[in-house]
Amino acid sequence: MSLAEPKILIVDDEANHRLMLRLHLNDAGYRTAEAENGQVALEALARENFDVILLDLKMAVMDGYTFLARLRQLGNGIPVVVITAFSTVRTAVEAMKLGATEFLTKPVDPTELLGVVRDLLQKPRVVAVAEAVSSYRFDGVCTADGLGRILSLLEMVAPTDASVLILGESGTGKELVARSIHLNSPRSAGPFLAVNCAALNENLVESELFGHEKGAFTGAVAARSGRFEEADGGTLFLDEIGEMPLAVQAKLLRALQDKTFTRVGGVKTLKSDVRILAATNRDLSGMVAQGTFREDLFFRLNVFPVELPPLRERREEIPLLVKHFVETYAGRFNKVIKGWSDGYMRRLQGYGFPGNIRELENLVERSVILARSERLDEGSLPTLPAGGEGAPSGSGGVDLRENERLLIVQALDKAGGNKTQAARLLGISRRALYYKLKEYSLDE
Repeated sequence: MSLAEPKILIVDDEANHRLMLRLHLNDAGYRTAEAENGQVALEALARENFDVILLDLKMAVMDGYTFLARLRQLGNGIPVVVITAFSTVRTAVEAMKLGATEFLTKPVDPTELLGVVRDLLQKPRVVAVAEAVSSYRFDGVCTADGLGRILSLLEMVAPTDASVLILGESGTGKELVARSIHLNSPRSAGPFLAVNCAALNENLVESELFGHEKGAFTGAVAARSGRFEEADGGTLFLDEIGEMPLAVQAKLLRALQDKTFTRVGGVKTLKSDVRILAATNRDLSGMVAQGTFREDLFFRLNVFPVELPPLRERREEIPLLVKHFVETYAGRFNKVIKGWSDGYMRRLQGYGFPGNIRELENLVERSVILARSERLDEGSLPTLPAGGEGAPSGSGGVDLRENERLLIVQALDKAGGNKTQAARLLGISRRALYYKLKEYSLDE
């Protein structure tokens, strides 16, 4: 073979294994290039074309699963041969679901390797079909080093009916992730309902989830179905699950195990086929140890945990998020905003964002309101703490609670006091707005 022959990209964090593969391939006449992790491999793919990729799965910076998911997002139909020492059926199935073409185990048989490569090079590449079959829908900002790190996990669990516990700080996008799991599941045609357990009065949580019969309690003037009934055939997202009262936790456990429940004040056993996704920013295992969260419920919810990185660990997503929020609020407030100054973005990227994406959204909304030109600048930002990691609010920087209160007041003013319209302007539910009004003593 000549130098015009196909080129193979070897992606493996073990230098000795890369060397061994390269020698075998070079001896067979193939050209090769190497990458020590998935991120370096993506950079190599951006520079040049390859005909086959040999991919290890277990790598520290960007593992093979994340790389495969990212490759599919890019619509790249390059054949991928997964080579790993973790030779289980589950590993093979997971890799194939993510788009791997072939699967080999370490130590690699050189004859088998060359045979697989030769066969792949002889097959026509069907990019369009691969894209249609393997596309994971995620309606949010996502980069390879940001939320892209967990897309492979979401893609594996979405087609199942397993309970997923989404962990992460407040404002990291847990509901967005839950919606993506639903959209990529067999239940996507069914309803997706979200319940914020922290926004409900303790006495109303059970009624909200399971419904009530007429006369079950003061004010129950008619029978009402709960979220479990309404979400039948779909997905129920329980946000802030750590705030759920212990008494309701027991009934939730039964509904998860048996898919049966009774309304408050009722005696009839009802059934509902619902998939549960839950989220929290609290340490549930610590709450179990303290006796404030049921251990059996924790294990039932924690079948497949997914932890979202905070915004300070995904700073490369900040410009994309700012662009999205600018477009949203410029349209909402009938303003023309065509971009931002370098200083504006430097200040945002140098801040630690203790409130994560929710805090960033509030800052951008405020910037759009205060903007005096078609470009956002530093004059439209409040004082932010200096330093790469930032500081918590209340340390001389942004007062998140005051910002939120002011935004609610502004929304109510713009809506002429109409709470339903104000909630729509704020992008929250009417129930959540009432909770916030009470929290900030604005309901008088």
